[in-house]
Amino acid sequence: MPIVLPSQAALSAAFSPILSNGQPRTQSSQTSSFRGREHLYPTWSVADDAKAKTNQLSDAAVKEFEKASNKAQSAAGKIELYSPKYYAACTFGGLLACGLTHTTVTPLDLVKCRRQVDSKLYKGNFEAWGKISRAEGLRGIFTGWSPTFFGYSVQGAAKYGGYEFFKKFYSDLVGQENAYKYKTWIYLAGSASAEFIADIGLCPFEAVKVRMQTTIPPFATGTFSGISTITSAEGTAG
Repeated sequence: MPIVLPSQAALSAAFSPILSNGQPRTQSSQTSSFRGREHLYPTWSVADDAKAKTNQLSDAAVKEFEKASNKAQSAAGKIELYSPKYYAACTFGGLLACGLTHTTVTPLDLVKCRRQVDSKLYKGNFEAWGKISRAEGLRGIFTGWSPTFFGYSVQGAAKYGGYEFFKKFYSDLVGQENAYKYKTWIYLAGSASAEFIADIGLCPFEAVKVRMQTTIPPFATGTFSGISTITSAEGTAG
């Protein structure tokens, strides 16, 4: 039986984008009978429904965020860039950002400091927390939280607020044209200046924290008792 193959003309007529009358072939605007009956395909329907609901939730979340943002701004009032209120907001934001986050990870910091002094003291974090909690209670796991909170609150406030201040200060110092031309270097100088001052403010509290965490039992019960103990024994240089 001979094999029948389509001719060149038949293939051209079927797949060519140009019709026989010279007009380009366009996609039919009519919906196929299969596409028009989407209810017969539950997977397709569920996927489309999920996509539509996701878009609705996303739009609702954006609207709620904008509403909350507008409400907060109306309550706080408009904050002009580089105004005293702007610097105060940045400083307070830095205080919360650094003070709270570093205090939260105090248990990790405690184990780190003790293992740096004596690497054989604990084999890992969970073993360390277990031993500390059995010997000193749950409060012992957060040994040093007070100087951590005060120290990093000071550091965060000076770092965030100081960065905005020095960025503006150095920009004004070199002039508008140079400020734009050397923006990266000015921002680096501003951040370095702010960090230098912030770390100096952190030092006294860090000294108390490290000594509290590396002496068993801790040499002091809190930040101010630790500062008093150090200064009475070593002076302010301690």
